[in-house]
Amino acid sequence: MQTAQTYLEVVKSRGERRLELERVYRNLRNRELYLSAYAKLYANRGATTPGVDQTDTVDGMNKARIERIIQALEAGEYHWKPSRRVYIQKANGKLRPLGLPSWSDKLLQEAIRTVLNAYYEPQFSTHSHGFRPGRSCHTALLEIRLEWQGTKWFIEGDIKGCFDNIDHQKLLAILGRSIKDDRFLKLMREMLAAGYLEDWRYNPTLSGTPQGGVISPLLANIFLNELDQWVEQELISQYTRGERRRKNPEYHGLMYPLWKARKAGDSEAIKDIRQRMQKMSAMDTHAPDFRRLRYVRYADDFLLGFSGPYSEAVEIKEKLRAFLSTLGLTLSEEKTLITNATTERARFLGYDIGVSRLDSHQKRHNRSVNGKPCLEVPPDVIQKWKARCTREGKVHHRPELLINSDYEIVMRYQQEFQGLVNFYTMAYDVSKKTSLVRWVYMQSLAKTLANKHRTSVTKIFQKHMQTMNGRRALVVKVPRDGKPPLVASFGANPIRYDLKAVIKEPPLIPIPKNELVERLLADECEVCGSHQDVEVHHIRKLSDLRKRYQGRPEPPFWVQRMMALRRKTLVVCRACHLRIHSGKHDGAGLK
Repeated sequence: MQTAQTYLEVVKSRGERRLELERVYRNLRNRELYLSAYAKLYANRGATTPGVDQTDTVDGMNKARIERIIQALEAGEYHWKPSRRVYIQKANGKLRPLGLPSWSDKLLQEAIRTVLNAYYEPQFSTHSHGFRPGRSCHTALLEIRLEWQGTKWFIEGDIKGCFDNIDHQKLLAILGRSIKDDRFLKLMREMLAAGYLEDWRYNPTLSGTPQGGVISPLLANIFLNELDQWVEQELISQYTRGERRRKNPEYHGLMYPLWKARKAGDSEAIKDIRQRMQKMSAMDTHAPDFRRLRYVRYADDFLLGFSGPYSEAVEIKEKLRAFLSTLGLTLSEEKTLITNATTERARFLGYDIGVSRLDSHQKRHNRSVNGKPCLEVPPDVIQKWKARCTREGKVHHRPELLINSDYEIVMRYQQEFQGLVNFYTMAYDVSKKTSLVRWVYMQSLAKTLANKHRTSVTKIFQKHMQTMNGRRALVVKVPRDGKPPLVASFGANPIRYDLKAVIKEPPLIPIPKNELVERLLADECEVCGSHQDVEVHHIRKLSDLRKRYQGRPEPPFWVQRMMALRRKTLVVCRACHLRIHSGKHDGAGLK
C-alpha cells in the first residue's frame, strides 16, 4: 500500500481538478493515517476524557489499537459507539449539547477527516473562513475591511441550530456526488446515526453532525458549501452589475473653483471648498445601474454587504431564507438583521462592523475615510471584561486566585488581558477601549496580591512596579539556582492596532514526523527497557504531577522521567503501566 503522504497528495490533486474520488474505504487501512491522527489528537484536553466506555481513552495507546481498528474495517465490522452527551454553558446563559466520542472513534474520525479535508479544501469557497487551515476569524474580518468599500447595508445571517439540524440524507447525497465508494458512505451513515447517551439512556441521532467529534466542523463546511456556491454563482451575479459608479456632478462641479482658488492662492476659499467636497461623495451613490453584493461566512454565521436600495436588501434576505429551507435549515429571526452600514453597526465574529462617516477627518494625502469599512470593539465587550474584576462598580480582588503563587497570579491576569488584545487587534479603537480594561485589571491584580499577603495596595505597587519596554508594569520575579529568574509582568506589552495580523498557515496534508510517534514505534519501555506490550501512559497536565509530588524527597522514577522529558506522555510496557496505575510506585493510585 502506498504511503499516506502519497495517497493524500493524489486525493488533493483530484479535489483541485474536481474529479471523483474512489476506494476511500480501502485506503482507511493505512496505518500512517492513524499514527498521524494520534500525533494530532493526543495533546488535546479531551483526549483523556472518557466517552461511554470508561476504558477507551488515549491512556494506554499502542499499535495494537490501530490494528484492531484496521481489522474491523477490513471485515466490515467496525461499530461506532454512541457519544456521551454533556452540556456546556454559552455566553448568553443557555446550554449547548456536546458529545464526547470514545478514543477509537476519534482516531477513525480524524483519519477520515484528513482524507476528506485534502479532497474538499481546494473546492471550498474563498469566502469561507471557519475551521479551515490558514483561515480564522481575522482572515474573514480582513476580507471585509479591505474589500467592502461603499457598502450601504449589512445583512447579518445566522442559521438556527445549524449543527443540530443538518439533514443526514442530504449530507450523504452531497458526499455521494463526488465520492464513489459505497462502503465508505455506509461507514459515514453509521457514524451519523450512532446516537448518544444522556443520563445513561440511549437516544438516536436523526439529524445533525456529531458535535464534539473531530470531523463535525468539516462535515458542516461540506454541507454549507452548497450555500457558498449558490450565493457566489446565483445571488451575487444577480445583484452585482455595473463596471463602476458614475461620477457625482455636484462634487466634480467644485473641481474647477478649487483649481482657481489654488491658482489665486486663496487659502480661505480652498478650505471652504474642500470642506464642502468632503461632505459629498465623489461618485453617485444612488445610480440605478450599479449594484454590489459581497459575502463572507465563518461556520454557521455569515454576513453580506450590499450597495443598493433597502428594498433589494430585503429581497436578498428572503431569497436566503428560501434557499436554506431547501437544505432543511432555518434562518434565526432574532439574529438575521438588515443594518444600515453608516448609521448603525453590525455584529459579526465579536466585532462591531460599519462604514466610516467622518466629514472632519482625513488620512494621509488628503484622502477621506468616508465609505471605508471599520472594525470596532463593542462597548458591551469592554463592560463584560471590566465586570470580571469589579463588584457594584468598584474594582475588587479575585479570591479564586489566592491559592496560587504571585507568579501564577500575574501570569493569569496577563494571559487573560493579552487574549483580549490579540483578538481585537484589528479594531482601530483597540488601544483606546482596552486601556480601560487594563487599568481595571492592574488595580484588581494589585488588590489580589495585597489580599494574599495581608498588606496594602500601595506597598504592592512600591514593591513590584517597574519600567519594562518603556512602560510601567507590575513585575514578579522568581529566582532560580543557576538559571535566570522566571519573570511575570502585567502591563509591559504595547496595545497596537494591527490590521494584517500574521497567521501561520499549516500544511494542508499534515503527515509530520512526531516525537511521540517515534518513541512509540521504537517499542522500548522508558522505565525498564522492556520491548514487550509497549504502550503510552498519558496524564492531563504536567503541572498536576509537579504539584502532587512537590515537597517529597524523591518522586518515583517514572515521575522523574516525565519531568526530565517535559512531556505529558511516557512510553512504558504493560507491566510498568499497571504498576503506575495501581500505585505500587508511590503507594497511591492515579485516579
